Amino acid sequence: MSDQYNNEVSKHYAAYRPPIHSKILTQALSHSGDSKFHLGVDIGCGTGLSSKALAKFCTEVLGIEPSGEMLAQTESTESISYIQSTGEHIPIKEGSSDIVTFAGSLSYAKSNALVKELIRVCRPGSIIVAYDFKVQLSDFMSLLQAEITAKPSNYNHAENFAGYNQFKELKVFQGNLTLPMTSEQLAHVLFSSMKYYLALIERFGELKAFSEVVKALGAGSIHQVEVDTYYSIYQVE
Repeated sequence: MSDQYNNEVSKHYAAYRPPIHSKILTQALSHSGDSKFHLGVDIGCGTGLSSKALAKFCTEVLGIEPSGEMLAQTESTESISYIQSTGEHIPIKEGSSDIVTFAGSLSYAKSNALVKELIRVCRPGSIIVAYDFKVQLSDFMSLLQAEITAKPSNYNHAENFAGYNQFKELKVFQGNLTLPMTSEQLAHVLFSSMKYYLALIERFGELKAFSEVVKALGAGSIHQVEVDTYYSIYQVE
């Protein structure tokens, strides 16, 4: 996954992300019977936004991310630390995690080795949440005259642990929400996707692409952006 992000894209990713992680986690954890945990592990944490969302429910959070460029954008706090690794190699003691989250990362990380490691680090009764969202941006790309050709992809926003008997399914959900965004916020969301980033710099030029996109979207405008949401929550048997 780290090869998909260059430094510019990761900067936009860190500059603004809509507050979707907390909204989805709050809804998902309402099905867990718990709202506060000690140690949380966030696998594929990116720039740390999903770890910050998880920290609202945990005393301590460890964010794990394979991309050094993404980790360079994180900010450690008293309760959140980060390490460069993968879900197959979680550097904590056996049975020490109370909750593990995957925010848009399970489609990349899922493997039998990952499941084996989760069983090692999770205490019995621990919670696992796989969640994701898809911001609907095609209409805005059309407005910017920077449409891209859809390419086949194996990525699955609804990826979960169906079929793994080690985990008890608590809830699988797909829904949607609408978020207001300024033109600048929306531009950051667009530029945080590699495929949109490349199309936009080709359309507007690399040096002034961001400012030109904000201008084209309408400085001071507020946009209602549709978001598809997905989550699956499990309990470790």
